[in-house]
Amino acid sequence: MRYNATEKLDETSLPAKALKLALSKLDKPYVLTPSPVGYPTQSGLINALSTGGEIDICWVGVERNAWDATLPVPFPIDGGLLGYRLFLINSDRQPDFSGVKSIDALRNFVAIQGPGWGDIDILRNAGLTVRTGLYKNLFRMTVGGRADYFPRAAYEAVDEYKQYVGDVPKLAVEQDLILKYKFTMMFFVSKKKPELRDDIMKGLAKAHSDGSYQAMFQSDDNVATALSQGNLGQRTLIEIENPKLPSEVNAIDKRYWFSV
Repeated sequence: MRYNATEKLDETSLPAKALKLALSKLDKPYVLTPSPVGYPTQSGLINALSTGGEIDICWVGVERNAWDATLPVPFPIDGGLLGYRLFLINSDRQPDFSGVKSIDALRNFVAIQGPGWGDIDILRNAGLTVRTGLYKNLFRMTVGGRADYFPRAAYEAVDEYKQYVGDVPKLAVEQDLILKYKFTMMFFVSKKKPELRDDIMKGLAKAHSDGSYQAMFQSDDNVATALSQGNLGQRTLIEIENPKLPSEVNAIDKRYWFSV
C-alpha cells in the first residue's frame, strides 16, 4: 500500500498510527511503502490519487474535491479535533485578542496559512482576512507582524509552540479563544481500490469498538497535550460554517466525533 512519501510514518503521526492500528485488526498482509514521488500539496496529492499516480492512500483534510475524486474512508481520524482551532500569536498581542468576543471582532485581525491549505476558504468565507506563506516561515511571519494569528488545530498549536518558540522568541499560544468549524482528516484511496477502502474502514470500526482506537488517540502526545494544556472547555468559542464540507460527512456515526 503506497502512501505519500512526504508523510512521516512514525509515532509522531496520528494518521500513521491510526492506519497501522486499523491494519492490525485485519487478517490481510498489507505492507506500507512510500510512494516513488512525494506530493507536497493536497491538490497535487488528490490529483495523483485520482488519475492513477503511484500512490494508493492519503490522509488529508476533508473537502469536496477529495471526496468526489477518490474513495473516502468515512471515519474522522482526529475525531474532528482538527476543526478546533487555537491561535499562535506574538505574546505581546495577547491583550488585543483577549478583547475579542465575536467573529465580527476577529475580522479586524489577519490570519496566516500555508498555500493551498483547505482552511483558507473556510476562514475567508467567514469574512476573515487570510495571507499565505511557506509553512517554515509562518511562525516568524506571525511574530514579525506580517499576520496577527496563525490558526492551528488544537493538537498542532501546542506542539508547534514547543518546537518553534526557541527559534522564534515571543511565539505564544493565544490564551482565551477557540475557533471551531466542522473539519476533520480522513483517509482517501483510489477509486480503483474499493476493497482497500472497505478494509481500512473495517479495521477502524473494530478498533473503535474494542476501545483501542480511543486509547491510541488519547495517548497521542500532541492530542494529550492539547487536551491537558489547551484549556479547550474554558475558552471563548467562536463558531463558523465550513462551506467546503461535503454534506455526506454529517452522516458519519456520531460516536466517532470528539466534543469538548
